[in-house]
Amino acid sequence: MKKIALASIPFFLLGCTTLDSNSDFSDAVKRIDSKQNYKVVIGESLTPDVIKVNQGQLVNSSLELNYVQPYGNNSAPDSYITMELQYFKNYNEYRTAFVQGTEEKVKLKPYAAAAETCSDICTQTQYIQFPIESDSFDQAPYKDLVFDVQASNSNSISFSIPAGYIEAIVKTAKERSASQTAIVATSTAVVTPSVEAGPTTKAVDMSNYWFKEIPVDERDSTISWAVANRNGVKNSIDTTSKEVEMFSYWFEKASNDERNSIIKSLLDY
Repeated sequence: MKKIALASIPFFLLGCTTLDSNSDFSDAVKRIDSKQNYKVVIGESLTPDVIKVNQGQLVNSSLELNYVQPYGNNSAPDSYITMELQYFKNYNEYRTAFVQGTEEKVKLKPYAAAAETCSDICTQTQYIQFPIESDSFDQAPYKDLVFDVQASNSNSISFSIPAGYIEAIVKTAKERSASQTAIVATSTAVVTPSVEAGPTTKAVDMSNYWFKEIPVDERDSTISWAVANRNGVKNSIDTTSKEVEMFSYWFEKASNDERNSIIKSLLDY
């Protein structure tokens, strides 16, 4: 597959732990998050191959595959990709994604506000996510996943996620499920989904709890406030709702990493 080599700009380089298509994917899983009806196997950060750039000027990109697997016959949302895109500021924001093999474009959903950085030149970074049907990963042999992000029909970037990265994440999910089934079959104890994930802090648990209690018509404004204060609560939220007030109390007590985790959870509701 043809790849494009981007110009090297030292002060924009990603962390050295980021995987790429030449990496060993034996340790490609970052963590497993357990929900009520499903689990999410989250891959390590990956720099995707850039196949083609139309008009835009990409500086950096990284992504994580979030593979969703339901417990038993429970319903579950689609798997999804979270992605960071950094590009020169004079280009429009990317708004849609198109995955090869599907029929429709999907809207990009921000999980954090876009950030702008200026030195000699200005760059903008978008923090986005978009869904991918979990069925796309159910059949081996696994293939590279090719997708476009688009600002317009004439302004787009084509990326490729290596099959080895996908296989490592999906196989981890399937192996964990098989292991869990074996435990249930040989034990009289009930194995609950929570054993999949490490313990969460009280701040995360209580933030998620109170958000679920917030009336639906106040959730969007609450998410916007959380995103704006993800690196530290600087502005109190203007509300008369006890539920929103309790959410903001626990959100403020969370660490920066925990706040980002909470925000990702909110987008699932």
